[in-house]
Amino acid sequence: MSRRLSGPNMRDMRASGTDQGRFDLATIVRAELPLVRFADPDVRRGRPSVAEAEAISGRILDASWDVLLVGGFEHFTFDRVARHAHIGKATIYSRFPGKGELMRALLARRIEMRRDFFKLAGSHLAIENAFCLRAANMINGLFSPNGALMERLIDWLEQETGEGQRMRAQAYRDAIDSIGGSLRDAGRLGTHNDRAAEGRTGKVLYPGLAARLWLEGVIGHAKLAYTEGASSPVAVERWASDYTRFFFAGLCAMVAN
Repeated sequence: MSRRLSGPNMRDMRASGTDQGRFDLATIVRAELPLVRFADPDVRRGRPSVAEAEAISGRILDASWDVLLVGGFEHFTFDRVARHAHIGKATIYSRFPGKGELMRALLARRIEMRRDFFKLAGSHLAIENAFCLRAANMINGLFSPNGALMERLIDWLEQETGEGQRMRAQAYRDAIDSIGGSLRDAGRLGTHNDRAAEGRTGKVLYPGLAARLWLEGVIGHAKLAYTEGASSPVAVERWASDYTRFFFAGLCAMVAN
């Protein structure tokens, strides 16, 4: 007789009042990296400290992202960035001599922000539930205005400087390392999904390969779902739950005891 696989369920996760913590999944999975707004800076004299200099660069990059979201690459100018960040245009040029240097730094910053965002998502949850949440977050992020702009930025850099695909590949390698680390640190599988494990518990074999397969599955589904029009929040949540259940069932079937 076939046995129904059990695993993380979106409805159960929403209703959870256990020590794993309560959270609003709909809010989390649809969250996008925030747009940062800035107040007028304090007037300072003399050379800025290292921390102040880094903060100014961050303000320039965040303002650049806002300008791109609103007007696109066609209307992007240093003048608009300077006005949005409330700084002088000379300050931008002192850190980013040209548009290519600024866009390269901007992509690196957004990749880092996205990596940290997904890594922290579900860090308080059991491993299966955390991966279920991350899968939904990743798909919604790819469908979001921020996700679409990142793809355009990669394409722009590839066309203008030849660096877009290299930075994309490095971002994927970093993501695989991060996901593999989560699987290595997860401890013994089966404790939260005993029926799927069928009594077998142990550590994940080949976490690097497992991480790559998980990431490829999520990204591949995102592209397919977009072309099929199956990108609604409900459809994303349902797929993330099913995908995580079967993915961890497979891991539990081949564990190191």
